[in-house]
Parts: sequence; C-alpha cells; structure tokens
Amino acid sequence: MKLRALLPGIRDEDLRAAAVTAVVAPPVLDLGSPWAPTHQLARVLDGLVLEEILGPDVHVPLARAEAMRVPAVKRARNIICGTVAQVPLRRYRGDQLLAQQGWAASTGTVLSAAHRHAMTADDLLFYGWSCWSREPAADGRESLTMNRIPWGSWSADEVGRVLVDRGDGRHVLVDQRTVVLFPGLAEGILLDSSGTIRHAADLQRAAHTAARHPHAYFALRQIDGTPLKASSEDPTEITVESTLSTWRTARRSRDGGVGFIPRGLVAEEYGAFSEHLLTEGRNAAAVDVARITNLPADLLDAAGQGSLTYTNARDNDRRAIQQGVGLYLTAMQAVLSQDAVTPAGQSTRFDLADWLEDPTPDTAAPPARPAPVDVSRETPAPAEVPA
Repeated sequence: MKLRALLPGIRDEDLRAAAVTAVVAPPVLDLGSPWAPTHQLARVLDGLVLEEILGPDVHVPLARAEAMRVPAVKRARNIICGTVAQVPLRRYRGDQLLAQQGWAASTGTVLSAAHRHAMTADDLLFYGWSCWSREPAADGRESLTMNRIPWGSWSADEVGRVLVDRGDGRHVLVDQRTVVLFPGLAEGILLDSSGTIRHAADLQRAAHTAARHPHAYFALRQIDGTPLKASSEDPTEITVESTLSTWRTARRSRDGGVGFIPRGLVAEEYGAFSEHLLTEGRNAAAVDVARITNLPADLLDAAGQGSLTYTNARDNDRRAIQQGVGLYLTAMQAVLSQDAVTPAGQSTRFDLADWLEDPTPDTAAPPARPAPVDVSRETPAPAEVPA
C-alpha cells in the first residue's frame, strides 16, 4: 500500500469542487460526534455520500457514510468495535500486571479508553490505518496520555511521517514522538471490498423501492389522439416528459395507489421486483459482508436455515474473537508494545481471558460407566432342571 493513500478522503481540489456544488452552509450544531473531523469543509460534507452531490454517473470512492447505511455492515462494525471496547487493555512487565495502568485505562479527556479503542478499531476496519496522539514523559520512554486523532485530522507524507491538522484544515508535520501510527493487518474494507458493499447497498435500495412501489415497472402508452411531443419549451404544453413527471410524482405521494389516466393513454405493467432477489439476494449479500469482515454469518443473522445450538454458538464466539476482532486487537497491541511507545521489558495486551472462557461450563456428572467384564473367567453352565 502506498503511503500516499493515507491522505484522508479525496484530493483537496475534488473536495472543494464538491463543496461548491453542494452549496450548503456549514451547520451549527450543539452536539458533536467523536468521529467528526475538526475542519470546516469536512463538517459540510460529513455524512453526505458524494454521489448525492456529484450524481450517480460520477465514480467516487466509497464513503464510510454510504457503507454504514448497509445493515449488515453496520452490524458487523458494531460487533467488532463494541467487542474491542469491552476487552480491557493491560500493561505488563514480563508476565506481571503493572499496579499502575495509566494511559491504558484512561485517556485524561472526556472520552473513555473504551471509546478510544472502539474508534481505533473503526478506523482500522474501514480505512486500514489509525493514529493516536501521545504525551511522552520527561524521559521520553513512558507515555502519560494517549488519545485517538479523528480520521481526516491527520495524514502522512511520502516517507511515512505523520502530519496533524493544526485547526484550520491544514496538516503540518509534528514531532513523531508525539504520535503513534497504527497500520492494520488488512486493507480497509472501503478500499478492497467496495464492490461487495455497493452490491449490498444496491439490494437495499431495491428493497426500499419495492416497498414503495410493489409494481415497479410501468409504462404509459398512447393509443389515441395527437402524438405527444417528447418535450417543449412551453411549460403549459402537455408532453411525454411532463406526463411522466406528473405520473411519477403522483405515485410517490401518500395516496399513490390511486391514479387518473387521461383519455388516449393506457398504463401497462412490465413486471415487478423479483422476490428471490430481495430475500435470498439480500441474505447472500449479508453473508458476503460477514466474509469480508471475518465474522461468522450467524452473528449477522445470515446463517440460513440451520439451527443455532449452544455448541456452535460458543464456537462462533471464539471464531469472532480469533479471526474477526482479533485482527484489530492484534494490530493495536502490537504497536503499543513497541519500544518507541512502551519501555523495554514491558508489553501491552488485551485481556481475553473472560471472553474465551466458557461462562457456563458443563457441571453435570458424567454418565456411569458399565462394570468391567472379566473375560478370563469361564461362564458357568446353566443348572439342570429335574424332570
């Protein structure tokens, strides 16, 4: 992966063009999201899918906002990030737990360590990279505080040095001892799985359209009268374009199930959405999302007809930790255990003991074994019965 890809979002000129096209004033909000970038332009575009601004025919990178509109992606994200947030981060010297956990248990800000870890996993899941700010101690070895830098508020140059937003959207080079860069163990899903997510989003939109218009494909055919023009400069003239526009508007209204067809026109139905596509297709898309996030399909409610027993449920929990969530836990603790972050001889690890242990062990007594049979003894012959 080229480090140039670490630059947040899209090129500056593309973002400026999108902002001018949108013609939207920056919103004034009393509440802020911990994911929200700090600069003004990002707030204008925050939550907007660029295709909504530039049109569907313009190919743009997949945005996190668009991916999070897919239910399976949202559920996978919540499972991964929610689990990372709940697993405690511990600091050790050798195998001994340190008495003072310091930055591992607290951020020193209004956001908790759980939020810091969840948002870091979010960055790694979607983008493949994350970055923290670090306040080193006087000796430079210990860390006093560690906090995540929001995605979009940092970038990296061609040689891998981290730049941080100075508050006005301009990224400047900082002391590299004050930042910690987290490379993921896999590419972010927005980069290498955008086709899978867009496919699921298309099925989601198709289901929404089918719910509003069960009879999806209609045509108005003129069978009498003077043929209508395709379009006209006169806004009062009835044309094919104006007739279709009026018909579409009426169908989208609350009483869209009832309409009026003028003389000379007939409405013809040419088919509806495939039930197979909207049910099995969406389930298959959810299974694909489970694959790209390394989660068992059962956890995304996309397991099919099989019954979920206690045994395979526990197995799914373990696989979710080891294969799915483990990608992000390992990436984070590996970086945090480096000598540049943690003093030599110390390590930082997530404590998974409570997660991998079966909370309800089988306490039932084992079945009684049959008494052993001594085959060396000869079986006595049956006694004779007198006549």
